[in-house]
Amino acid sequence: MVAIPREERAETGRTLPATEIPGPPPMRLLGWRGALLPLLRRPVEYMLRLHRQYGDVVSLAKGSSEYVFVFSPEYNRQVLSDQMLFFNGEINSPASPIRIPPRSAVYRLFSGITTRNGEQHTRQRRMLMPAFHKKRIEALRDEMAAIAERHVSRWSVGEERDALHDMKSLTLAVAMRGILGLDPEREGEQLREQMERWLRLTLSAGVVALPYNVPGLPFHRMMSSAVGLERDIRALIQHRRESAGGDGSAGRDALSILVEAHDEDGSRLTDDELIGHTTALFVAGHETTASALTWTLFLLDRHPRVLDALLEELDAELHGEAPAVDQMSRLPLLDGVINESLRLFPPGLWFLRVPTEPVRFGPYEVTERTRILWTPVVTHRDPAIYERPNNFVPERWATINPSPYEYMPFGAGPRRCLGATFAIMEMKVVLPVILQRYRLALKPGTKVELGGSPLAAPKGGLPVRVLRRGARVPYAEVTGNAVRLAGLTPREVRSRLSGRR
Repeated sequence: MVAIPREERAETGRTLPATEIPGPPPMRLLGWRGALLPLLRRPVEYMLRLHRQYGDVVSLAKGSSEYVFVFSPEYNRQVLSDQMLFFNGEINSPASPIRIPPRSAVYRLFSGITTRNGEQHTRQRRMLMPAFHKKRIEALRDEMAAIAERHVSRWSVGEERDALHDMKSLTLAVAMRGILGLDPEREGEQLREQMERWLRLTLSAGVVALPYNVPGLPFHRMMSSAVGLERDIRALIQHRRESAGGDGSAGRDALSILVEAHDEDGSRLTDDELIGHTTALFVAGHETTASALTWTLFLLDRHPRVLDALLEELDAELHGEAPAVDQMSRLPLLDGVINESLRLFPPGLWFLRVPTEPVRFGPYEVTERTRILWTPVVTHRDPAIYERPNNFVPERWATINPSPYEYMPFGAGPRRCLGATFAIMEMKVVLPVILQRYRLALKPGTKVELGGSPLAAPKGGLPVRVLRRGARVPYAEVTGNAVRLAGLTPREVRSRLSGRR
């Protein structure tokens, strides 16, 4: 790539077409589509490199206006604050990379709040918001703690486990209880297995690479799996309708509240709408939180002095228990650890918006056919906002207060993730339960890779050894791009690990 001088990128006052936006040259034969390959392989490194070499507005491929990246807090504000001008990717939109057959089970499962736009999104979000009121989430604290305790009690000192798998299992159980109102160990077991199977297929590379409903292909299996999943969700919705009190005494789970919800004109959500919203909230409340917890455990393993300080804070306040709601405000380092982990490894790496009319970014005008890619990754590592931006420094959060468009692990503006409070609450409960009982140590030789999915999970999981709390852990060499993305050079790692307990 040839770097474009900053002065040549400066706004000149005249409008330039999107084909003039700087970017890497298109790949021979594949054109702009070839540029998707490095994005899907190494999204964080690739987007940081694009920003460094080409500036705040970058085409996926020079001369193409198909995909355009925007990098900066100001462009984040522009894209995320105006939901009428910038639509989210609808499942039936021409901009969608995968075309789902209308009136199919998959179509209804995908038709949740994240794929609604305009007035329809505003109305339905208004109806969903009571299910995620802070008081409702706080009422789930005891169930979150009980599920975390139950999962951790199954671990044994000396065994090897996959932290990502464990966190997915744990957050799936919490989502089962908090979103669907099911006991994950009993009546929710079948639905849990179906949801896991469908999610694995939906997030697989094969579905994106070969989106054809042909027997034998992952896309066909995903379509078939959706039929049974939709049937069971529909039956659960019917059960909730039949058991609703009608007097406003809905259960504490999100689905019960949504079944009872009504808009200002008295209208309620239909079963098809509830199916889409339930699936979207379930996925958002499960996969992303599991990823965030896993990265936090990874970072704490690589920073034992931070772990020691955090354990001192937890011991002083909690004495081995999960934090009560009123205790959470008295755990500032836990806050900092979570905020910093979400800054370095936000749950979503990049997102898509489509303008509804031509719009200008700096000197460049893009059309309504251009797909705009925005990301928290570049902003979260901007040295103008964060000192030592590539390092894990939880203490920084005692003195900084970035704007909503400078720190946005859950997005920002009118489409900010509804489940953000749910996710943060879950992390504040689960992490102390784990850390006060065990020391999870990375296995020597582990390769920790941030994969190419838009969801920021460690590729291939995170193998760890379960040790007693306070165990002395010798230096363990690990490799992979996640080590570099956490600012950990070999010398820094040895220095940080020298003070292990």
